[in-house]
Amino acid sequence: MLVEKLLGVAIIGVDPVLWILLFMSVISFGVIMERALVFGYVKKRVHELSMIEVRILLEKRLGVLATFGNNAPFIGLFGTVLGIINAFHTLSRGSEFGVNAVMGGISEALVATATGLFVAIPSVIAYNYFVRKIKMILLDMGAKAS
Repeated sequence: MLVEKLLGVAIIGVDPVLWILLFMSVISFGVIMERALVFGYVKKRVHELSMIEVRILLEKRLGVLATFGNNAPFIGLFGTVLGIINAFHTLSRGSEFGVNAVMGGISEALVATATGLFVAIPSVIAYNYFVRKIKMILLDMGAKAS
């Protein structure tokens, strides 16, 4: 009984997961662009700002990139699992048994994993870049202050 209810939810397919990942991709890209602009702003006015102000300005929204970088692959994997469940469910309902009956569903499911990685990899790269840049800016400010 519980399995049937969960199966009913699982066979909705990969599409909702792909929409979530697409949304995450747009947000991630926006955060990366916004952070790049803020870094340019801080670079021009670094001598006018305190170390705390610089740190607060530069660290905003980096948690979004870290969260998306860590979780997007799992969301993509969840979509893959849903797609495979859907493919096997479709196979069990049909009279045809063969590779062709399942391959379409599995290839669609794997798109979710690829999309999850497509969101995660740039987010992690940008996060690491910005964190390193923040450390360098703060070290430079500390050295100039002494």
